[in-house]
Amino acid sequence: MRVSTREFEVKTTSKFQSIDITEEVQNSIGEVKEGVAFIFVKHTTCSIIVNEPEGGLMEDYLNWIRKLIPPEGEFRHNAVDNNGHAHISAMIIGNSRTLPIHSGMLDLGTWQRLILLEFDGPRTRKVQVKVMGE
Repeated sequence: MRVSTREFEVKTTSKFQSIDITEEVQNSIGEVKEGVAFIFVKHTTCSIIVNEPEGGLMEDYLNWIRKLIPPEGEFRHNAVDNNGHAHISAMIIGNSRTLPIHSGMLDLGTWQRLILLEFDGPRTRKVQVKVMGE
């Protein structure tokens, strides 16, 4: 069994942003042909999802999270650094995904991609990809 860990950075440019990171994750797989990839963002105010990167949806993800968890809401954490909404959003959506690898490729469905959702940018985000398999 091969195990490898790679990390890459994503620079976000606005407070709320959705970014397709599929190619960067694919490039992190290395020589594993069959196995799993564990993708983890090393931050508490952004998330990773698997979904379609269509332009309208990329905006919808962020618009709906803002409706569900408004940035102007009351958060005790805002007394520290005014980003309570981002922590709650990331907690609900999650900061990791595990995906199968088949024939050296992420085994995604037709429209599926890995998308980083930024809730507290602009920032430089670190994404770790741990790959296990043969």
